[in-house]
Amino acid sequence: MGQKAISADWIDQVSGELDLRRKRNKAITNTIIQRARWLEDDDRQLILAMFRDGQSAQTIARRFDLCPRKTRRRIKQLVSRLNDPRVAYVVEHHDHWSKSRRAIAHALFIKGQSMRDATDTLGVSFYSVRKHREAINAMCQASIKESIRTWR
Repeated sequence: MGQKAISADWIDQVSGELDLRRKRNKAITNTIIQRARWLEDDDRQLILAMFRDGQSAQTIARRFDLCPRKTRRRIKQLVSRLNDPRVAYVVEHHDHWSKSRRAIAHALFIKGQSMRDATDTLGVSFYSVRKHREAINAMCQASIKESIRTWR
């Protein structure tokens, strides 16, 4: 009794004040674990160690030979990225896109690279990366508006 239902923006309430040292809501934890499969292997290992295995940031940092403070910051960034509706949109729709849009979407939204890093990694122009990002943002916004209209 007294528990609130988890909405689509479940982590918005938590992401800013996410304290990795305290117990977490089981529904939130399960969602993070499920979405971790979207991440690159190194990032997935951090998330699974924290949320599935229940390890502390200190233990994870020792295991991966990292600084605990940077480990906490990285995990918070990853949780924030997993909450981003654009990431879910990219995962759901990337099969229908061109090879270049898919690669740019993966670099920006799944890997979390900056536009400049994606440009360097993929060997495409900054203009191209920006245009694809804008298109994905627009498609995601349209999808969100459509789902809101459907639920009314």
